[in-house]
Amino acid sequence: MADQVVAIDAGTTGVRSVVLDTTGNVLVRSYQEFQSIFPEPSWVEQNAIDWWDAACNTLQRCLREDGVSGERIAAVSVTNQRETIVPVDEAGEPLRNAIVWQDRRTVSQCDWIRDRLTPDTVYSVTGLIIDPYFSAPKILWIKENERETFEKADKFLLVHDFIVNRLCGEIVTDFSNASRTMLFDISRAEWSEKLMDAFEIAPEKMPEPIMSGTKVGEVIASAARQCGLPEGTPVVAGGGDQQCAALGVGVVREGSTKCTTGTGTFMLAFSDSLRLDSNRRVLCSRHVVPDSFVVEASMFTTGSALRWFRNNLGHKEQTEAEESGRDPYEIMTAAASTVPAGSEGVIHIPHLVGAGAPHWNPTARGIFAGLALGHTREHLMRSVLEGVSYEIRTNLNVMRELGLPTSEMRVTGGAARSEVWMQIQADVLGIPVIRTEMEEATALGAAILACKGVGIFSSVAEAADRMVRPRTPLRPNPENRAIYDEGFKRYTKLYESTSEINW
Repeated sequence: MADQVVAIDAGTTGVRSVVLDTTGNVLVRSYQEFQSIFPEPSWVEQNAIDWWDAACNTLQRCLREDGVSGERIAAVSVTNQRETIVPVDEAGEPLRNAIVWQDRRTVSQCDWIRDRLTPDTVYSVTGLIIDPYFSAPKILWIKENERETFEKADKFLLVHDFIVNRLCGEIVTDFSNASRTMLFDISRAEWSEKLMDAFEIAPEKMPEPIMSGTKVGEVIASAARQCGLPEGTPVVAGGGDQQCAALGVGVVREGSTKCTTGTGTFMLAFSDSLRLDSNRRVLCSRHVVPDSFVVEASMFTTGSALRWFRNNLGHKEQTEAEESGRDPYEIMTAAASTVPAGSEGVIHIPHLVGAGAPHWNPTARGIFAGLALGHTREHLMRSVLEGVSYEIRTNLNVMRELGLPTSEMRVTGGAARSEVWMQIQADVLGIPVIRTEMEEATALGAAILACKGVGIFSSVAEAADRMVRPRTPLRPNPENRAIYDEGFKRYTKLYESTSEINW
């Protein structure tokens, strides 16, 4: 009986393969890192073969574990770091290293795009701003600087697409990944003729876009020998990591929003219709849930603000963590909980590497303000937790302006392990914050798509309802509402009064 599914989660630093049963329980997982390559300081590349090798090695380890066997695998699906692009030849072999989403070499290509198309035009078609983050400027860079590679390229593939091609020989992408290329018409769910013509990129160089959760093929013999999955195992289209994470915490209906806080924060709100912002403060992409969208806000420095404090001012907590075997972040957030809500006037602006959504201000910088002689390190620590929560509230307000109802915040990522931090977030946002039983929400999202693709469930929403297990909500403390409303006003005024300073 095929009662297990495999999720391949190909992230920015490594691949995690996870075997789950069809109720959402993790049976086994395996992780392997791969190397990033830095040809120049702002350039980031990866060898696409490393993604496949890591996938094969982790799959083989999973399949050797007790209780797991290839015969019980109903389907496999892939989720991935988005925007990263690699050119391949007709045999699917990489023609150069992939250019990773973090890469910033394409500033001049973005300027070139702005000379030909207005930012409003690009946003109205793709839901994206013009930025080196996305795939199109990376393809244009190859076209301009490595013309022979561009001409030889049969296809430009995203990470999901490359691994799917290795598994089953098909050349496809899914709507959620395609909508992060800056070449995809998210309203029509097809490659944009207007943008492809303007960029002089032949549509034939892009994979066929299909709906997430669609069966695209079966594991071929060569892949079976390498990864251990039986030949003939169904391969189902997955999706981008942030959309899959949203699915993996149950964001399948309007009113629900997902917030993943690790190094940065990615906030995605479910929308059952195309929802664009005339001020281009937040982005809109296709969801992995059929016929739906996500409105997305990316915040660059959130969890990394707490890490900055740990590395530079948290020596006491690090020492205590080493002596006790505890996580230093657990010790830091516990210390922060001893300070009253509002940090007794201390405010932190967490823009240590510039501001993302909704400001998009690269010159913004981090600030601690309101300090007095009676304040302590604990006040600073709590102000970091509150400052990140204020920034999330800033973006939540934008989404509400766009008519998106928000009744709850579903959270994932490293920050979600801290009940202290998540309670602060609930108090600042004024809505329940909900954690789920499975921390690896991205892999669970891919597993849900695998189940849908082979008919285990009739819809993605039904699969999510059956496989996602929410924990008891952390509800806002009404005693802190007035404090945080006032704190948010001061936070907003502080940012506005310093946003134009050229630090």
